Amino acid sequence: MKGVLVFLTAALGTVYLTGAQEPKRCVAPSQFQARVVQLDYVENRVNRFMFNYDAVNKREAIFEELSEFTPGRRFYEYLVLANEGIEYKVDLRTRNCTKAPARPWRDIEIPPNATFVDEYTMGGPGENIVLQQWSDASPLRHNARRYISFTLNNCYLSSEDILLGGANVTDSISNRFYNLVEGIPNPNVFVVPPSCQQTKYHQTEPFTLWP
Repeated sequence: MKGVLVFLTAALGTVYLTGAQEPKRCVAPSQFQARVVQLDYVENRVNRFMFNYDAVNKREAIFEELSEFTPGRRFYEYLVLANEGIEYKVDLRTRNCTKAPARPWRDIEIPPNATFVDEYTMGGPGENIVLQQWSDASPLRHNARRYISFTLNNCYLSSEDILLGGANVTDSISNRFYNLVEGIPNPNVFVVPPSCQQTKYHQTEPFTLWP
């Protein structure tokens, strides 16, 4: 985990460009599937997901990936149906389902009020990709809570770093997106599981995988 902390610190410590014209904002795909590795420094653990995103219909299907290295831990499927105002959380072992109100929908995009941070290359000579990083920092570039990076050519989401307690890396969540496929490879992931049709389990607050 120490190496990951160094990587995250470097990402969040990027020097802001000054005196340069802000680049044109790219438009991210409205539908895609990706795998996600989440470095949760608050809970001090690593989470892995299969993430299905559909901004056209405002829905997400997220599957936690089972791991033999975490015995006794429960893993879940999350189905977010924002248009219906409902979220479901399904235990992948027992198939028990819990229902909750949906959180406010947030498109995966460069926010209109975002501040351009930097453009950088990941990789090396002959094998690299150019990314742009943006943040929600104020005009004076202080108190940023969220850093998000997209690829330059196709605007694919690459990473998202969320600071929950100021600039302290130990109070942050870092998401890395990879193996991205544009579109919806399997529409059935958005079908409400049978155990959720008449579930008796209800929660008053939305489920939160990341802020």
